[in-house]
Amino acid sequence: MSAPSATDVLVVGAGQAGLGTAYHLHRAGVRDVLVLEAGEVGQSWLDRWDSLQLFTPRRFSALPGLRFPPGPTPTPSRDEMAGYLRDHARRWGLPVRTGTPVTRLAHDGEGFCAETPAGEVRARHVVVASGAFRRPHVPAAARDLAVPQLHSADYRTPDDVPPGPVLVVGGGNSAAQLAVELSATHDVTVASAREPRYLPARVLGVSLFDWLLVTGVLNADRDRWVTRRARARGDAIVGRELDRLRRRGVLRVLPHRVVTGAGTRVGLSDGSTLEVASVLWCTGFGPGVDWVDVPGALDDDGAPRHDRGAAPVPGLHWMGLPFQTRLNSGLVDGVDRDARRTARRIARALAGSAAVSAETAADPGW
Repeated sequence: MSAPSATDVLVVGAGQAGLGTAYHLHRAGVRDVLVLEAGEVGQSWLDRWDSLQLFTPRRFSALPGLRFPPGPTPTPSRDEMAGYLRDHARRWGLPVRTGTPVTRLAHDGEGFCAETPAGEVRARHVVVASGAFRRPHVPAAARDLAVPQLHSADYRTPDDVPPGPVLVVGGGNSAAQLAVELSATHDVTVASAREPRYLPARVLGVSLFDWLLVTGVLNADRDRWVTRRARARGDAIVGRELDRLRRRGVLRVLPHRVVTGAGTRVGLSDGSTLEVASVLWCTGFGPGVDWVDVPGALDDDGAPRHDRGAAPVPGLHWMGLPFQTRLNSGLVDGVDRDARRTARRIARALAGSAAVSAETAADPGW
């Protein structure tokens, strides 16, 4: 293992949150920055299913400093998103080191130490932008099922699902997209914890996201009533294709939570049971940051502790968390303001310790 290297700011993750933060750190005059990425830039998108389409229009899928290019569809595909992230990193010459996962992050009182297969990296500040919800979550009912099961994280094409009735479990956009895709080749039933809530992709010919922007909803502060209400109601499905297929009888949607599993039968919260040949779990992800071995950084459930991205541990920062500061913090469109805020906080801290000049830290060009 090589000798430890050192940097002022270590950014873990070269997805949209990590690249957006590195961009704003550069603009803030912070030059000693290193971004570590476990795979390649954009890999997290390429690891999703082949037909994935973002539900945000191209304009709202861009990072600061680079317009999202036009394309054949209103929203980008996963391949386009991965390519865009690579272009963004190249366009701004961001200091990304690929193929370098961080296996442990510790704090020794003098600074942070990130362990990687290539050696240790020491840093004064660390931005964890690797995605706080990366570990696939599968309900306990899965343990007693004797049928093929797959989480959306491992699904690529309909060929991954055996023939016969498939139960798609989940009520968000992933479940909706995959249920629609599978309905062309399988007998599909969707089990959702509640009646799905649909939002139109366009209203009066204008993108839903443009309406949300001009009304102030999209950038609403996390403490505003509209954000609290959206968070309490859970994910809404953008687009109505799932509902159209349901009304045509192509597939079924049952607004009941999966509570039990036994052999080839699944029990729902209304007391009914279903015979299934396979199950596709679109049930989201749990915290995947157990490699952060810093006292005070995580709560009892292993989730990040923070106040608008700032951890209670000085020098530790989180980026890309849902509702981090605003309603759209978890979307690509929400990276800009959150990344700018994080970069300012870091630049001021470094300026206070004479690592960056006070003149640079006060630059209104941020």
